[in-house]
Amino acid sequence: MCCCCERHTLHTRHTSDTSHTSDMPLLSLTVRSALGRHYLAMFEATQNVMLKPSESWREALLDTRVMDLFFTVHTKVREDSDMAQDSLQCLSQLASMHGPIFPDESAQVSYLAHMVEGLLAMINGMEMEDSEAMGIANIVSNLISMFPRTTLTALPPDLFTSFINCLTLLTCSFGRNAALEETLDKDDMVYMEAYDRLLESWLTLVRDEQHFPRGAFLQPAVQVFNGYIQCHLAAPDGTRNMSTNGVTSHEEDEINELQEDDRELFSDQLSSIGMMGRVAADHCIPLLTSLLEERLSRLHGQLQRTQQNLMAASDLGTVDRKVLDDLYEDIHWLLLVSGYVLTDDPQGETPLIPSEVMEFSIKHSTEVDMNTTLQVLGSPGEKASSIPGFHRTDCVVRLLSAVLRTSEVESRATRASLTSLLSPQMGKDIMWFLRRWTKSYLLLEEKLYEQISLPLSTAFGADTEGSKWIVGYLLEKVISNLSAWSAEGELATDTVELLVTLVERRERANLVVQCEGWWRLAKQFASRSPPLHLLSSPVQRSLMKALVLGGFANMDADTKQQYWAEVLHPLQQRFQNLINQENFAQMSQEEAVKQEIIATLEALCGIAEATQMDNVASLFSFLMDFLSSCIGLMEVYSNTPETINLIIEVFVEVAHKQICYLGESKCMKLYEACLTLLQVYSKNNQSRKRRDPSAEEDQYQDLLLIMELLTNLLSKEFIDFSDTDEVFRSQEQGGASSGRNVSAADVVLYGVNIVLPLMSQDLLKFPSLCNQYYKLITFICEIFPEKIPLLPEELFKSLMFSLELGMTAMSSEISQLCLEALSPLAEHCSKCPDKDSPLSHATQHFLKLVFDMLLLQKHSIELTVAAGEAFYSLVCLHQVEYSELVQALLSSQRDAMVYQRLSEAFRQLQASSAPPSQDRKHKLAFLKSLEEFVANVGGLLCVK
Repeated sequence: MCCCCERHTLHTRHTSDTSHTSDMPLLSLTVRSALGRHYLAMFEATQNVMLKPSESWREALLDTRVMDLFFTVHTKVREDSDMAQDSLQCLSQLASMHGPIFPDESAQVSYLAHMVEGLLAMINGMEMEDSEAMGIANIVSNLISMFPRTTLTALPPDLFTSFINCLTLLTCSFGRNAALEETLDKDDMVYMEAYDRLLESWLTLVRDEQHFPRGAFLQPAVQVFNGYIQCHLAAPDGTRNMSTNGVTSHEEDEINELQEDDRELFSDQLSSIGMMGRVAADHCIPLLTSLLEERLSRLHGQLQRTQQNLMAASDLGTVDRKVLDDLYEDIHWLLLVSGYVLTDDPQGETPLIPSEVMEFSIKHSTEVDMNTTLQVLGSPGEKASSIPGFHRTDCVVRLLSAVLRTSEVESRATRASLTSLLSPQMGKDIMWFLRRWTKSYLLLEEKLYEQISLPLSTAFGADTEGSKWIVGYLLEKVISNLSAWSAEGELATDTVELLVTLVERRERANLVVQCEGWWRLAKQFASRSPPLHLLSSPVQRSLMKALVLGGFANMDADTKQQYWAEVLHPLQQRFQNLINQENFAQMSQEEAVKQEIIATLEALCGIAEATQMDNVASLFSFLMDFLSSCIGLMEVYSNTPETINLIIEVFVEVAHKQICYLGESKCMKLYEACLTLLQVYSKNNQSRKRRDPSAEEDQYQDLLLIMELLTNLLSKEFIDFSDTDEVFRSQEQGGASSGRNVSAADVVLYGVNIVLPLMSQDLLKFPSLCNQYYKLITFICEIFPEKIPLLPEELFKSLMFSLELGMTAMSSEISQLCLEALSPLAEHCSKCPDKDSPLSHATQHFLKLVFDMLLLQKHSIELTVAAGEAFYSLVCLHQVEYSELVQALLSSQRDAMVYQRLSEAFRQLQASSAPPSQDRKHKLAFLKSLEEFVANVGGLLCVK
């Protein structure tokens, strides 16, 4: 939901809702035994515990009177918000019930039907309180996510229809109330959270649409989509910022510079709405087009009138921005929703045109006139309605043309010196949409689709005039933006990301480099000409990445040589000329020199980021020539932390992007360079500490980058796409570098010698640094466990202390990393003949820690698997000590019944893998028994 001002800021509370499975059907309102209380204490932070009772509970929980009782209880206690929360939690758990309690599918269908009937009766028979919204959303979510599709479709048709209608009304109602929460700036956004949960439920349903009756979700999708759009548009078409009395609030909110962008903040919400829009594409795509075209007409007219007023008044302060701000806010949300409707965001997969959009275009293709469609597409300066026969335009193409017209209105206003009246946010939204659209539509690959739309393939396919025109238009828009908006960092970032998208695929890059504007941009950037030199460092880095990617497009040899001569050679020449001056050390601190060095380092990072498998040979050779010079700069700029950070970052990017493609000899060169870098850093750091005792506090960024570098070097052990040095052999012949061989272990352990002594508990309070540190030491333990016992004594103790600290005093994520580090250490220790080594003593200590964690302490359920695997490895290593721990625990029990239950549980646990060994079969059996052990007796031992 939104607030309208110069920059709309929303404050959705994103919960990390993790669903857990409980074998205990003892719910929060039932009579709680001691076991039940302690067991629930283990999960006190969990809002959504899934219920998986055993068969022994079948008679009790499948009795419909039990469920009726819980619904009745809620109607009696709902006036008390605390008790209502408990009763809704009970119902939510009942809605999640699954597992062996159901003897067959018929019983599951019967249970679900009764649950849905009770839920509908409860909702229809009451006026919902704010405090009930999240609980009811959880019940609905559990019903949809936990019961199989076949069970849902087996419900009586009228009941299923009533359930979907209720879900539709709830979603729309929660959406309106969420918008009202935003308008009133409430701290507790209960409806927003509930609305998000219901949208997630819709996403689950429509993704499995093929299992349900055809068109079952069409009308609900229309209603939910319309409701979302209405909440985000200003009056009179929408209700944005309207309070309960229907009055629109125009108070400007304080702009929060740290506020996350709406497209990130509401990405999950928008993803669900986008899917709903595709389900009802016949309604939603034309609606978005109509709304956007109408806003653009009003915006164009408003800008023209404002220009005339300015010419008369010559005072920008007299301009009333209220109308413009409302229009920009409307356009903002229309662009976001359009982007999510027309495109999906498959993580790690090739972006494709969504099948629903393709089918929609195919279905209406017989009504489309291609000449008119292409004319509308290629006329962003004209209203679509001014073109004869515009109503026969393909609807998908027309929506894109509306976005291009938005871009054109912005460009013309810029040329008319009206930039101060424009919204940078609108510019960002245009670039974001076009980048997202480009990935899926521009030069679409027909072979990836089962069926193809003729209008879309004609307009955007390979070897078409439409695609060539769009590439040229987008490139000119990028160049215009980088000039007009160089001071707007976020807009410039979005702009250059569009440029990267245009050239990261070779087929698109082939068209881009044919444009005269591309060569003009390359020359301008290489010569550091204004205004490109005013761009922020991250933008310049991405621009260099784009220019390098473009250089690998199809060009004849002479043209390619000319291109690199204009893009990379000036960089190399300027850098060498500068650092080879006799007085470089003296002039190095001059501002102009420092800026030149920083610009070069940023460019090197951009070049590394452009690495692909087919260009790594050229780029590695080019970058290696710089790395030794960069190490020399470490000496010159030892007292300039920002420059030191950037130098290390060059190595980080080279390792991150290229090491997976490098063969042995090239890896050796990189290892040697990294080792030299770390040696120079260590020497400078020692002298720096002697000069400034407080310098340690300023090393946060240094340490973060060094650990990232070491982690990237270690990644070679996991990800290796190299085929020796095959990709390099066309360039040069020769073996590994001369001198001694340097391994990844050498570099990493040397780096650990630098990092560990500096990692104070205060530094570990920085989440990103803490996460990177524990990720690194876990990798080291997993890949080089044999190196750990060889560490110097103090370093070894420091590493063991870090692991214990991470297990006992850090987040679940960090604790899991530490537990994952224990297994390889224990397995290595079991192979060593020395049973009195420091590592053996350390693992014995960790056995006690993990034993206590699993049995005596509250812990996140996600840790059970990692803790169980570590526990088993440690038990195999220290069987005698494990038996002593068990006996000590049993002897401390004064309740005979508890003693008996624990004794029997331990006996069954030990019997599952007797004798304990590292055999996979024994390990899996032990872990399964451990899960049952914790579920059955964990509550007896866990003390809150």
